[in-house]
Amino acid sequence: MIIDKLSDLRRYIPSLPALETVCSILESGVLKDQSFGSYTTDNPSVRYNLFTYHTEKTESDIYEIHQKEVDVQILLSGFERMDIASKDGLQTVQEYDRAKEAMFSKGRKQVSYHADTTTFALFFPGEPHAPNLVDGKSTEVVKVVFKILPS
Repeated sequence: MIIDKLSDLRRYIPSLPALETVCSILESGVLKDQSFGSYTTDNPSVRYNLFTYHTEKTESDIYEIHQKEVDVQILLSGFERMDIASKDGLQTVQEYDRAKEAMFSKGRKQVSYHADTTTFALFFPGEPHAPNLVDGKSTEVVKVVFKILPS
């Protein structure tokens, strides 16, 4: 996992070249005018989901784990907490679903990340994470999640 300032996202392109597509989309400003939904890009390895919700859960009880895709989670407005679980002792709650490209497990929280519009979180396959959590108070979040198939 990588958690850093959004202004430093380009630093990681040498490690994950598809981040160039992510940076280009962010810098283009297109996300401000798009409707919520799922989108493909010119890069067959990159797609993204643009959506909104209110944070409601105060504790993480279920963690999502991807097998193939890297998640790049970026808040466009609002703030939230994301919990990251230890890989040790995970208990599967829902087996891997190919359509969702995720499985869901219970686990022990290892660390919390306080996300806002100046940061990003990048979760690699196999890293248990629980986004969409209340960080102090409930808030409306607008988020884009880029899904990258590593080469």
